[in-house]
Amino acid sequence: MSAPGPRFDSRGSRIRSQNGRRVGAVLLALVLVAGACSSDDADEADTRPTGLPSTPLDDPAAQFRAAEGRGDRLTLRTRHGLAVRFDGDPFAMAVLDVDGRVVQETRPYLVRDGERITITGAHLDRYDGAAAVLGVRFSDGSRGVLTLSPPTTATAGFVLDPRDDRDVTAWGQQIVLRPDERIYGLTERIVGDLIDSEVEPIEAGTLDRRGEIVPMSIVPTISAYAPFHQSSAGYGMLVDGTMEGTYDIGVTDPDGLDVAFAVDPETGGGSWHVFVGDHPTVLAEYTALTGRAPVPPDYLFRHWRGRDEFPVGEPVEYDGVLLNPAVADELRHYDELGLPPPGVFHLDRPWGTGLEGYGRLQFDTERFPDPDGMLQLLQDRGSHPWVWISNWAIGARGREARRLGYLGPDTDRAIDFTNPEAAAWYREDLTDFLASPEGSLVDGFFIDRGDEPDVASDPDDEYADGRTGAELHNAYPVLMQANVRRVIDEARPEDGYAIARAAYTGTQGLVATWGGDTHSRDGFQIPEVPATGASTDLGLRSVLVSIQRAAFLGLPFWGSDIGGYSEFADREVYARWIQVGALSPLMRFHGKGSDLPWDMPTQPSDDAEMTEVYGTYIRLHEALVPYLVDLAREAHDTGLTPVRPLAFRWPDHAEAGDAWDEWLLGDDLLVAPVWRSGDRARQVWFPPGRWVDVWDPETVIEGPTTRRVRAPLDTLPLYAIEGAAVLDAIRGALP
Repeated sequence: MSAPGPRFDSRGSRIRSQNGRRVGAVLLALVLVAGACSSDDADEADTRPTGLPSTPLDDPAAQFRAAEGRGDRLTLRTRHGLAVRFDGDPFAMAVLDVDGRVVQETRPYLVRDGERITITGAHLDRYDGAAAVLGVRFSDGSRGVLTLSPPTTATAGFVLDPRDDRDVTAWGQQIVLRPDERIYGLTERIVGDLIDSEVEPIEAGTLDRRGEIVPMSIVPTISAYAPFHQSSAGYGMLVDGTMEGTYDIGVTDPDGLDVAFAVDPETGGGSWHVFVGDHPTVLAEYTALTGRAPVPPDYLFRHWRGRDEFPVGEPVEYDGVLLNPAVADELRHYDELGLPPPGVFHLDRPWGTGLEGYGRLQFDTERFPDPDGMLQLLQDRGSHPWVWISNWAIGARGREARRLGYLGPDTDRAIDFTNPEAAAWYREDLTDFLASPEGSLVDGFFIDRGDEPDVASDPDDEYADGRTGAELHNAYPVLMQANVRRVIDEARPEDGYAIARAAYTGTQGLVATWGGDTHSRDGFQIPEVPATGASTDLGLRSVLVSIQRAAFLGLPFWGSDIGGYSEFADREVYARWIQVGALSPLMRFHGKGSDLPWDMPTQPSDDAEMTEVYGTYIRLHEALVPYLVDLAREAHDTGLTPVRPLAFRWPDHAEAGDAWDEWLLGDDLLVAPVWRSGDRARQVWFPPGRWVDVWDPETVIEGPTTRRVRAPLDTLPLYAIEGAAVLDAIRGALP
């Protein structure tokens, strides 16, 4: 069963409502029908009252049930109980939940000629069961329209449209922050746009974004973004479109969240959606609007094997097939140790022939001497081969793309996915590969790039459909993912899937995601240079934050490069990362060099203790597959992610609000990893309930309470709620 993807129109930049219509277009049409006051009756409009007498509607399909006016306050109530209140002096908007509690208070604004202009007055111009249209006056005397239309039971949609959009460059909102309010989401990266913090990880970043300035502009490599935040006050907010923006979360104004975005070229202003409720409700509303994940094949939830590069070497015969020596070594050790086979066996670039190992979509027989035999052997052993792909057309494919005019502006390799012919050519290339003799044994794609400088992103760059680089920068990865998803659905409807590094609004409805090139050494590592930077456990620390940030963004199937993308230099970092990987939705071994416990970059190279840890946690993760499959179906049906920050369940407990180093996997498992090298114990907050120690079922801890628990190097603090069936499944897989 597959979920619908994100509801983009043909331009890929506007979110659709559930009936498939473009929200922005519908609301603008209503504005035009409303006939909001023209400049000729501006004086009359200024004197109109903001309030109306109570006017309930009898239409059972009406979204708005009443407009209640009192003095300079107007309240619009929906048939579901959600309400939006407008105050006239000074102008402010408030969204109220079904109990009448204010969950968000905000003041929209525009930026004209470099100056911020605020709304100073408003009148209700049109009100019916589908929409409310307010005429507004700005502080510079200009006019505009603010339209409200709630498309779902807990969502209010807004469009701010300047009447005269000349010289309007940005729009935004000043949202009131309560003293104890926390803001979640926006990015998986730990500190705004500082890529240096990924190359040389730092001890910074938690789930709460308060005190940060967060640019909403995709930066590689830890590049899952969405203009979507959730608040502990009981709401979430999505900015519609793909223009770049900034979130100032209590920095300039400690009591305010300032959201500022470049104007949407289609509206001349901006549009947004407010989702009201607890975190699961907000995710349900957000994903109903932007897309829910297709349920992956079960094998996705077994562990993955891959590495940055399988070096060329003397072929080795194994099981009657000539193999790359590194591939043969992995298969032999798995057999000798009796390890369950990987669900995904990933072949990174360079795997193909031609320029940069990706010039043609065909296997390099110098590196993989018998591709057909190797892929069939992997399939026969229960592993599904995947290969690396990107937005690039290079080598022979690049020459063809240039000849046909399929590349984007100012690039020698990035395909222009706004060109329907170029997108079809890209899909055909992938489809032909999957239909070829060797490609017929490949079941998935590792989608890299799309967030790199080779994607033209300047306002002067024009793409085939007329959009500029500024409009495409954040949209580009999702356009690529949508094309890959289409290929997978058509060519591999049963066993196919894909994973991507970059993410923006809608990615969750298309592909799985991984956490980018998280490092376990300081300094940028490249294949040609041995990893020499100082070892650090801070890359693993960042993963504990990122996996939960991804949950707040609605990304359900997430994993990291176990041991770090850079070759780890601390065996304890590796051991602890294996444990985190086992309690992630996707357990992915991938990175530079060798991360195999019998071929370690640390001493001893053949590490018996690491081999034991490796096998134990692979088997534990294997035991979780049925549980994870059930959680995947739940994500498909409701948008709720398998990883659940403690604030999802216990928002009223202070200990849960920013618990960045603990999470729930589903509702039944409490995960409390150790990340710091040398630590053999940690403090764990146990939520309400009775929690059984997975390693010692005789130990039961009743929460809420905080305990210091032991954690030897081979032990991840892991607890199951008493009576959970998953505890028996895990115990049956452990020695």
